[in-house]
Amino acid sequence: MAGCPVQSEPPAIEAWRNDADARTWAREHAPGWTSDPVRQTDYCPGHAASSVASAEQAAPRPTAAVRDSRGNPLNRDEYTERLRETLRADDRPSGRTLTVAQATVAARLLDELAGVYRGEQLGALARELSTLLDERPPGGR
Repeated sequence: MAGCPVQSEPPAIEAWRNDADARTWAREHAPGWTSDPVRQTDYCPGHAASSVASAEQAAPRPTAAVRDSRGNPLNRDEYTERLRETLRADDRPSGRTLTVAQATVAARLLDELAGVYRGEQLGALARELSTLLDERPPGGR
């Protein structure tokens, strides 16, 4: 595989992004290129098969702040499932209301979270909740 893995670089206009965001943008805009998250490398269309990692090589995806009882970070997919269970178990009004500004800020923060975790279950949940906040009047059902 001469010359591979080759890193796909984002254009200069995307340089303001942090490195992970810029690489993600470059990957999404480079037709045929693939990525191996374990090796953190990109592959040209001719060597795309090299980017397929086996299930036992999957890189851990820990949460940034959420910890289990032993202090270890939770896996983001596990955390997402816990959050979804919480939503299903207790989907009733709390008596608290958000102002329009608070709901707007919460929705925008969730949009940002969805962008950071694009393609992951946690990002999908953030997008769903953002949409929910945008559709409902604050405090409304």
